Amino acid sequence: MNIRMLQICIFIITSLIIGTMLSGCVEVTPPSGEQEVSAYGPSSTGGDLKDLAKGENTDEINQKDNIKQDTGDLTKPTEQPVTVLPGVENGSFVKVVPRNYEELRSDTQISYLPYNRPVFTEDRQYITIQEMKNQSFSNNASAYAYELKTPPLYIDLNFYPKIVTDEQEIYKRTGDKEGTITFTKTRPSQDAWFEMRVYDLNTNQEILREGYGKTYSLTNKSTVIRRAGHFQFDFMGDFMNADISMKIPVDSSTVENYTHVNTIIEDQKIKSGLLPDIFLKIVDLGPSWQQTGRLIHSPDTYSVIFVNPVSGSKIAQDIKKYSNNDVAKSHYSETKSKNSGEIQTSIIAGDEGYGFESVRKTGIVFAQGEYVVELTSFSVPPVSLDELKKYASLISGRINSH
Repeated sequence: MNIRMLQICIFIITSLIIGTMLSGCVEVTPPSGEQEVSAYGPSSTGGDLKDLAKGENTDEINQKDNIKQDTGDLTKPTEQPVTVLPGVENGSFVKVVPRNYEELRSDTQISYLPYNRPVFTEDRQYITIQEMKNQSFSNNASAYAYELKTPPLYIDLNFYPKIVTDEQEIYKRTGDKEGTITFTKTRPSQDAWFEMRVYDLNTNQEILREGYGKTYSLTNKSTVIRRAGHFQFDFMGDFMNADISMKIPVDSSTVENYTHVNTIIEDQKIKSGLLPDIFLKIVDLGPSWQQTGRLIHSPDTYSVIFVNPVSGSKIAQDIKKYSNNDVAKSHYSETKSKNSGEIQTSIIAGDEGYGFESVRKTGIVFAQGEYVVELTSFSVPPVSLDELKKYASLISGRINSH
């Protein structure tokens, strides 16, 4: 009887265990005050089970879709609008103090502007607004601030690292011959590096970084800033020379206007190195006078001939500037020997002067500071000596004003 009851109990227990296994687990609610269910692992909010099998859930897929929408398709060419170069509102680059930097490393992750290599086509034209040629970097830095109002701004960086020569000796034996062979290899120094960092001065955030060596590839670089703002450009490096060029795209009419303005500026630069405007001009001589022959205008010489077709008179004007007053006086004395055939009369002009007058020729020569001035009239009739004295006084006054 006891054995029979024991067998019945074992059967009942076994049946209960099997029934529980077949019916599955029972979902329970976490105790009050505990963590959310999602804290225990990824939860699915819909979608296909194959996404979970790949280790992806719907949240991850939606996140990737959002990233694609934010960044856009960088491979798809976009049509860039033509940007017209403004007048003077852009201003110019201003040299400033670079920010502190140590070695080329970054302790925190930096978020940069989306990088797009500029597209160069034959129909686009550019104006260089800042160019720094052959900048030398020997563990130093420089910086410039610039307010960009008409983006984009293209930046070209060309690198010239220090070149070093390596020599390696190898002992070689070939048959009964042996000896040391030296191999020579020329290469850029492994210590050469360069870095450009661009900061947005309104937010004080770094927005762009590019360079050569260390963490960068050993090639020339081109990059672009596509939004307006007030920026600071820091340039730093070692064992490196670099060409830095910044330009903006423009239309043909702007290029023409810019070229015209640039030509005027270049003409002014050239003119600033020439002998100053102390000489006689046609407007000083009055109506009917014309310039004839070759005009010479250099840093130390001005020579021209004026003619009056109505009267037939001519005036030759020769002005020379010498290195100092003593040299000028020496050449002034030489003019007296040159005009020794004329009756010379001392006149009041400059520091020292003389004049001469005949039927066919009149003239005045005077020295003033570093200048020697000669006014000669050789015609029939010549310009009177009194008239030449008036012109000499005009030139002398202009020399004093300079």
